[in-house]
Amino acid sequence: MHTAELVYLAVLTLTFSMIASFTCFVRVVSDSMAPTLLVDDRLLVIRRAVLTRCFPARGQIVVFTADTKGPEGGSSRRRMVKRVAATGGDSFLVGDGVRAEGVCRLQRVDVPAGGVYVLGDNRQVSRDSREYGCIPSRQVTGLVVLVVWPLRRARAVR
Repeated sequence: MHTAELVYLAVLTLTFSMIASFTCFVRVVSDSMAPTLLVDDRLLVIRRAVLTRCFPARGQIVVFTADTKGPEGGSSRRRMVKRVAATGGDSFLVGDGVRAEGVCRLQRVDVPAGGVYVLGDNRQVSRDSREYGCIPSRQVTGLVVLVVWPLRRARAVR
C-alpha cells in the first residue's frame, strides 16, 4: 500500500470510530411514541457525553434507562424512548386520562432539581412518568436525532 492509501484508511477508521463512540442505534419496541415514532423504527441517538449542558430540554425525544416490572413481578432495566415534558424546577398539571363524571382528573407535578418528567406521544398506551414518576436526568443516555430505518420513514426527529 502507498502512503496516501494508508493515510486515507487511518482517517476513515478514525472517523468511523469517533462516530461509533458518540452515537448509538435504538429500535422502537412499542406504540407509545406513535405517530412520531413507530414500532421497529431504528433511531440514531447522540450519546449524552457529547451533548451540551442544556440537555435534556423540554420537547426533546430522549433515550433513558428505567426499572420496569415484569409480569411475574421481577424487575429489569430497560431502555425507553419518550419526550421530555418538564425538567427540574418545572411545575405543571397533567391529566391521568381517567374520566370521572365526564371530567379528566388533573394532578399537579413538581419536578425536582436534577429530574425530568417524560411522556409518550401516544398517551393512551404509554407507560411513562405518569406511572413511575420523575426520573433522574443522569438516567437519560441520549438524544434521538434521526429515524434511519425503514428508509421510507428516514428523517430528522423533532
